[in-house]
Amino acid sequence: MFVRRKHNKSGTTSIQVVAKIDGKYRVQKSFGCSSDEATLTALAREARQWAAEREFGEELFPSEKAAEYDAIFAGIGQEQLVLVGPELIYGRLFDKIGFGKVRTSDNEIFKSLVVTRLYRPGSKLQTLRYMAYFMNKFYDEDKVYRFLDELCWRPGEQRKGRAYDVKHDVEDITYNQTRKAVGGSVAVVFYDTTTMYFESREDDVRIPGWSKDGKAANPQVVLGLLVGPGGNPIGYEIHPGNTYEGHTMIPVIEKLQRRFGFPKPIVVADAGLLSKENIRDLEEGGYEYILGARIRSQSELFKEQVASLNLANGQSASIRLTQGRRMVVTMSDDRAGKNAADRERGLKRLEKRFRTDRFTKDKLNNRGYNRFLTLSGDASIRIDYDKVAKDARLDGYKGYTTNSSLPDERIIEEYGRLFMIERAFRFCKTDLDIRPMYHRLINRIEAHVCICFVAYTIMLELERILKAAGSKITLERARFLAERIYQISYVNPYDKKRKSVLLRNNEMPEITELLGIISANC
Repeated sequence: MFVRRKHNKSGTTSIQVVAKIDGKYRVQKSFGCSSDEATLTALAREARQWAAEREFGEELFPSEKAAEYDAIFAGIGQEQLVLVGPELIYGRLFDKIGFGKVRTSDNEIFKSLVVTRLYRPGSKLQTLRYMAYFMNKFYDEDKVYRFLDELCWRPGEQRKGRAYDVKHDVEDITYNQTRKAVGGSVAVVFYDTTTMYFESREDDVRIPGWSKDGKAANPQVVLGLLVGPGGNPIGYEIHPGNTYEGHTMIPVIEKLQRRFGFPKPIVVADAGLLSKENIRDLEEGGYEYILGARIRSQSELFKEQVASLNLANGQSASIRLTQGRRMVVTMSDDRAGKNAADRERGLKRLEKRFRTDRFTKDKLNNRGYNRFLTLSGDASIRIDYDKVAKDARLDGYKGYTTNSSLPDERIIEEYGRLFMIERAFRFCKTDLDIRPMYHRLINRIEAHVCICFVAYTIMLELERILKAAGSKITLERARFLAERIYQISYVNPYDKKRKSVLLRNNEMPEITELLGIISANC
């Protein structure tokens, strides 16, 4: 039932109680009409009271019990209103995946730090304050930092007699989760690196270097991440900030492949990891690989061979490189348009510099659009527009170096899945705020990365569950809903028992759906 205002032809307004019966709206009672707003307000109040009595009984709140209800609500303090959504969603997934079995010095702290990272990432101090205020979880700051010191340790260290690193437990659980997600053995792996910078001074690990975040002046570390199909994580390694990314791939893959005992996978990586040394090491190690290739950095003879293919949009072809090795080349009109636009902008900047700067021989290199410069007969530097025209013939072409016997289409398809690891880094950098880092001690840095790695695994599992259930709830929406699930605790005045109930809000239908999906899978 609900109260309705009905406008009459006479100019007055009637107050009615209406109910939907057998699919039709029927007037249950009229309480009068008026053109005076104060009168209409009084009539509406009377109508609402009448409707409430019919729906909930003769007395909605019996007067003799009013004082008891008042006492209940008057006695509710901040400590009785608790945010429980993150625990109900992320905490249950933490346990489902198996991270509750990780051998830490305090699993409760570990779980709380991971769960909070998923919905309210911030510094450890901010995290502790938030948990205390909204979740009634109180942790001593010094205790938490001691926990971080002990969570991960470096090779060669002994921590209180422990013979293991928590990172190994985490990777074991994560790999088993990945095997379940892909339905068996891991046949293809994807590897890439990113840099994480610090707002603190450098040391033996935090060293300035080339930064993918544009923070070359800041101390940083290099994070290498190995994932399976679907972006499901397998393992990670932290390297000093000045480490060349190409030197990180083989050790990580070999270490994890030997450790987990899965068959040697096909390794997929981008062009930044394409080097003679990496290709040699992969081949000597018996690995198949698919590596992105920069066609424009190849020999002039090879570039001419690519240009002469004359591929149409979507077509591909293979060019033999050496025994057992080939480059798959594909053509895309969209990529061609982008290549042309980028070159036009670069050429305009180069021409502008020519009008204002004096070019010397040291500018004759293949870096950027300097590759269009040449030395003329009078020993002066000029823009070679023949080079520009030759470069344009390669617009739209993309290369993939491989020793795999997979068909060209499959090579292109597998490399296209490399975006999943880029997505993983984006999740870690944006959703989980993995950087910048403010830690000073290396053990705390590694603990921070470990916590983010676990959080990413949980996030991916939540996404998988939601998709499998056909839900329209996204990861972002799930986080929003998690922060709106509060629980209130009170003592029932009749049986004197403490009870807890979830507070209802406008998002309750979605919250119910989300909790139902999680419960069904946990």
